[in-house]
Amino acid sequence: RELFGLPTDCPLMIFGSVSPLSNDRKGYNLLSGALETLAADSETDAELVIFGASRPKNPPDLGFPTHYTGYLNDEESLALLYSAADVMVVPSRYEGFGQTVTEAMACGTPVVAFDTTGPSEIIDHQETGYLATAYDPTDLASGIKNLLSDESYRSALGKNARERALERYD
Repeated sequence: RELFGLPTDCPLMIFGSVSPLSNDRKGYNLLSGALETLAADSETDAELVIFGASRPKNPPDLGFPTHYTGYLNDEESLALLYSAADVMVVPSRYEGFGQTVTEAMACGTPVVAFDTTGPSEIIDHQETGYLATAYDPTDLASGIKNLLSDESYRSALGKNARERALERYD
């Protein structure tokens, strides 16, 4: 976290891809809805990290302190960022495979995604991550909250995620 200038005293959610804020397929608007739900819950204490985009001139208020890493050009930087996070959120409308899902899992970071396309074939619901009802921001928020609020659950899913990634995607 120190390498990226990220806080060390709170849970971190990460979201990203190439142009994550402007590519409709990546589900930024669905993530925004989920974050709005989480922000209304005063028990959710976390910060958001967005990779693949630089901080906009007028950044949106997503209800949480938000950090932008810009585009990461190498596997090592991505692995360090995935490892620094507590939860990876993949709110995509469509993912052919879900490379960020397997990368995060390989780093021991559980993933919350919609039960659609690529992620539904990679994530085992409540074993290696959380599969939310397709395109339902409220259920996406529920999955994020479940992982952020229970450190032992999050740790168990992260461990399972890493093992599964090594078994299936070595």
